[in-house]
Amino acid sequence: MPRSIQCRQSSRALVPPAAVRAAPRQRPNSATAWERPEPVRVIGQPIAVTLPNLSGLRPRYCSRTDEQPAAMLAKSMLRVGISRVADWTGSAVDFVAAGLARYCRVNGLPAVSRVFPEACIRLLDEIVERTEYERSQSEIAGPKSKMLLMVDYEQSAMIQIGPTLTYLGSIHEQLPAAFFVVVADNLWRWMRVYDFRNAQNYARDQLDMLDEEELKESFYPQLETVRPSCLKKLPSYGAAVRLVQKLSSQCRGSRAAELLRHCLAMHEHGKQYKCAWPYLLRDRLPEIEDYLENTDEPGPGSLIVFEEEDLIEACFSEEMQYIGQNYSIGSSLMLLINLDQDAASLDKNVKATFDYLGAMVRSLASASALIEKIRGIYDEDVRERRNKPGVQAQPSDAALRGE
Repeated sequence: MPRSIQCRQSSRALVPPAAVRAAPRQRPNSATAWERPEPVRVIGQPIAVTLPNLSGLRPRYCSRTDEQPAAMLAKSMLRVGISRVADWTGSAVDFVAAGLARYCRVNGLPAVSRVFPEACIRLLDEIVERTEYERSQSEIAGPKSKMLLMVDYEQSAMIQIGPTLTYLGSIHEQLPAAFFVVVADNLWRWMRVYDFRNAQNYARDQLDMLDEEELKESFYPQLETVRPSCLKKLPSYGAAVRLVQKLSSQCRGSRAAELLRHCLAMHEHGKQYKCAWPYLLRDRLPEIEDYLENTDEPGPGSLIVFEEEDLIEACFSEEMQYIGQNYSIGSSLMLLINLDQDAASLDKNVKATFDYLGAMVRSLASASALIEKIRGIYDEDVRERRNKPGVQAQPSDAALRGE
């Protein structure tokens, strides 16, 4: 083990037996004993002590108040076909976790994780996670009657969309704007998205607080010209979808057809859903008010730039450094499951919640495939601009959100 203390063997073990001789004894008051005192041995001989065998032990244990709401949810998940009898290992919490993990995996979570590696999907019986000590000090006793499905994004996936818009503009002059609207609006169903519009609003707010000398050195005034000409006029979402659908049938077998196919897949998976912002639960969850007052706004799950290190990314980095400084960062999505209702109503509630979750995962799986294509086009454009043979550009990692 690195940096571990090695066991010391006896010095006699390194000497042949024939060379071992009895040393002459010294009297305690001799000069030799006082001049060369024998050092104290602080590390003794190794002893035969081993760690206990941990195989077969459960990795965690839950209190009864944890198990009771999980058991109610587990029975409903079993009735609606999300969980299986084989998932049972003796714990209702583990049973729910196994069903949730498999459901997300079947709907495409591995593909989502390639682009959104820090996305987190949780099922909780409390709006804020607490330690066992905090639970014991709580005035609320007994099992909870509600479960919450929460989605968080710890990173922002960067989408370098500039070269893709240029490529699509060579096919149809209105396609870049339509493509941008469909992609951005579908991502907004499941997360907060940061693009040139957010950067411009942030820059305008900052300009109001700068004096003349600071304005001369600031990049904020340049944000007014950051929008490319192909995005000067953005269509409505419905008009954008219709144009993408029309041109998709005309671009069969090309790179554009693949881009538009993934774009329309995002639309098909999520068209009947809207973003489940936590504040929408105000009428059904009284404690949501305290939660919103004591948490910061969620950070973006996506960052749409025209190229890396542009003015949009500069505004993003500057703005995100303030999120989470005074309060913990809130969840992006939150759905409520009310356990205090009859079995039929509970099953309907659970099915609707998991239908939403499945649509989100499938839509983001299509978004991940699309973003990987967009990054590939960007890397090709970078290599061409460098005009140096043998130089390879690597796909950009997800942009870290300032904490």
